[in-house]
Amino acid sequence: MQIYVINLDRHPARWQRIAGLLHGLTIKRIAAVDGKNLEGPEYRDHTLAFSYENLSRYERACILSHRFAWQEFLNSNDPYSCILEDDVFISSDFHRFIKSETWIPMDCNLVKIETTEQEVFISRKTINCLERKAALLRSLHFGTAAYIISRRGAEACLKETLQSDRPMDHIMFDETGLRKLHPVYQLLPVLCIQANQRADGMIFSELESSIQPKVNPQASPQIQMSPQITPAPKTLLNKIKREGLRPFRQLSQLIQIAGVHGLRRLKGVHRCRVPFA
Repeated sequence: MQIYVINLDRHPARWQRIAGLLHGLTIKRIAAVDGKNLEGPEYRDHTLAFSYENLSRYERACILSHRFAWQEFLNSNDPYSCILEDDVFISSDFHRFIKSETWIPMDCNLVKIETTEQEVFISRKTINCLERKAALLRSLHFGTAAYIISRRGAEACLKETLQSDRPMDHIMFDETGLRKLHPVYQLLPVLCIQANQRADGMIFSELESSIQPKVNPQASPQIQMSPQITPAPKTLLNKIKREGLRPFRQLSQLIQIAGVHGLRRLKGVHRCRVPFA
């Protein structure tokens, strides 16, 4: 399976690191679009609804970069490709999975092979994938740093991003994206995790920067729902508030799932934190 690695020209150290990790596999570098060279706001206004005008120039760059990867993939004859961003860490058996396509569910358009270690909803029914499992993804799971995509999935993603009105991970993995790109699978445990999700991930300074900068420091932390936000201190009061709100957050997500997949499927869904191993 061909791997397409999205990498900015101004990040040569990141390319050298990821190329070393992927040694022995078939990889191709995709020159990422640099958000610094695009028009658009520096930050998205999280108090406003999603729209193209409200996408930051870095979010626009991310979408364009993935589009280049999909187009390059579709120029080949391969049935699947693996798309990676250049700051991922990989599991010890990553090479084995990439060298084989027999484990990929035959009906799939997308397999998400990364985690941001947030809680998500997945199907209770799973499929064996070598020594791992795959479940249908039923709710938004942030991040587009590592996934396997079919030709049909790439064509659908290109169509969905002709006039983008929301960030890349929402286009692919929110409830609307999951419906349009169905079936979308979540690998369990995953093969990849981004550097900023690991305590020991920032092994050199260049990994601290990316296609998209840190979130707007002036934005409200209650509105910003990014997994990169620093959590509130773990005081007893915060814990009580968090646990008290948990049922309402879960109910909201279940209502969204019901709207997308129908009430009959709610019994087949459960909430979990996707691990990296």
